[in-house]
Amino acid sequence: MEFTDEQQQHIYNLIKETKDKWVTEELTPIQNQVKELEQYKPVDKTEQELALEAKEKELFTKEKNLILKEKGLQDFADFFVVSDLKELNKQIEKLNKILEAKKLNNSYVPDGHKPTDAYTQAKKNNDPLGMVKALFNK
Repeated sequence: MEFTDEQQQHIYNLIKETKDKWVTEELTPIQNQVKELEQYKPVDKTEQELALEAKEKELFTKEKNLILKEKGLQDFADFFVVSDLKELNKQIEKLNKILEAKKLNNSYVPDGHKPTDAYTQAKKNNDPLGMVKALFNK
């Protein structure tokens, strides 16, 4: 099916009008939104900024390890995942409290030692009057 030049021109004009209408109604608002949102896009970091952040992280790690070594907790360095020194100090205090509690709970507690009461004291001293008093005071 062949179209005449007039028909082809008319079809071309219809396509162009539809395209222009779509561009103004659909595409332009989307492009404007994209431009507006691009201002909030974070800026890519330069090599210097990345190197500086790596140095800061390395310095903080060294400082953390030094503080833990001073406190005698360098063996626990892997368990301290913190972002600043305040958090580190709080966690060190918590760990020290836990370790102190464990030391007290694990200390030697002798079995078989009974507290000495008045009766036992009197019997040890061969004091029959004290033994009788202790029995009646119970």
